[in-house]
Amino acid sequence: MGKIAFLGIFTFIFLLLFIFLDVPFLLRLSFMVNFAALWVITYYNIFIERKFSPFLGTFVVFNLLFFIVAPLVQISYIVSKGYNGSGKYIQNLPFSEYFAIRGNLYILLFNVVFFLSYLYFKKKNFRIKSHSKISYTNTPLVLMVLSVISLLIIVGNFSTIIFQYQNDFYKEVEQTSISNYLIVQKFLFFIPLSGLFLAHFYLKNKEKLTRNSFVVFLFLLVFIVFVFALKNPLTEKRNALGPIYITLIYLFFRKVLDTNYKVVRFMFFSMILLFPLMSVVTHSQHSLKEMISKPNILTENMKMLDVTDAFNSLHYDAYPCFLATIDYCDKNGLTYGEQLKPVFLFFVPRNFWHGKPEVTGFKIGNYLIESYGFNFNNLSNPYISEGYINFGLFGIVLFAMILALIFVWLIRWLESDDSLKSIFAFYFAIYMIYFLRGDLANVYMLIVSTLFAVVYFPKVLFVIINHYVRK
Repeated sequence: MGKIAFLGIFTFIFLLLFIFLDVPFLLRLSFMVNFAALWVITYYNIFIERKFSPFLGTFVVFNLLFFIVAPLVQISYIVSKGYNGSGKYIQNLPFSEYFAIRGNLYILLFNVVFFLSYLYFKKKNFRIKSHSKISYTNTPLVLMVLSVISLLIIVGNFSTIIFQYQNDFYKEVEQTSISNYLIVQKFLFFIPLSGLFLAHFYLKNKEKLTRNSFVVFLFLLVFIVFVFALKNPLTEKRNALGPIYITLIYLFFRKVLDTNYKVVRFMFFSMILLFPLMSVVTHSQHSLKEMISKPNILTENMKMLDVTDAFNSLHYDAYPCFLATIDYCDKNGLTYGEQLKPVFLFFVPRNFWHGKPEVTGFKIGNYLIESYGFNFNNLSNPYISEGYINFGLFGIVLFAMILALIFVWLIRWLESDDSLKSIFAFYFAIYMIYFLRGDLANVYMLIVSTLFAVVYFPKVLFVIINHYVRK
């Protein structure tokens, strides 16, 4: 499908949404203005931008799905049910046309500032500094150590792995501490992924086949098995599953995702079609053991699957959570940086820091419980909310500029000679969907854990092994 055809289909789909969904006129117009801004960013990314920047594509797809499609469906549902403006979103926040228009204006401000900042920072950083390339001299030794460590991780956490296969995700979280869950699931279980990356890079950069090439190929197969055992579609949730497997597609079949247009097209259709279908498995309340013993469970889940129902679920609550954050700040004031403490000091346990602030998702969840009788407080909260709850409109502008700077910095990583940094940058580009969905404390904690597991842990091994081999 050509670029022009895709952009035409892309535009036509959203025109249909604007025409046929039952949304008040002025509110509909505000959504159309936001779509026009995203259309301009999409056009720039596909037709004008010369550098490979998958970050901009995922940014656009996130905004389209969570700040246009999902809220349009949600508001249309509220209005069509006869609430006439007095209905509620999924988390009990009352619907208000004025409040939604206000939220859309804030989103427009964020997107415009972000895009202008992105263009400015890219211009300032057009020269990519070279990075030291990893020495592949001792890669087979590093891979051997990584494979032993990975095997020990699997053996040491075998009961946890079996528990994952026999029970649903939520029981696992309930029966372990957050710190233990983070260390095991988001650091240790990601270490085999670094081995897979290193083995692939070694074979790709090897001009001649040697005995080491054969050994590294065997390691590659072993790490593929390890990764699938620890991070597979039947036991992992989408916030890790999607970025991992899309990154593997990029790693092994680079031509599928090697241009901005291909990334936008892939992310657009996969987020609309593939992920809702995968939720039949990844968000089932049944365990893998139950699904294998009773295959009809999958059939029943398929029958119950409805796209509009999906958009009316908490999986797509970013927009009403942002509105709830605005509502909270109107009544309680801004936090002036208080909500950044649990983000950057996530590693400090609450047992030692009794006054540690709640992460924003919990804070707004508890507010919805107290103010509107909601029954759940473990909510996500989008990146834009973090800016607003901390510093108001100034926070929206500041966080938009920071995000643009992060994107430009990661483009440098993506183009660098450091293979691990380069592949992590692509992983983060896909993970950006979940990073923007929030909340910031949790996604920051997860991405830092992944960064240390995939990039810095193997680098430490290289330093140690290279030191002793030289001796």
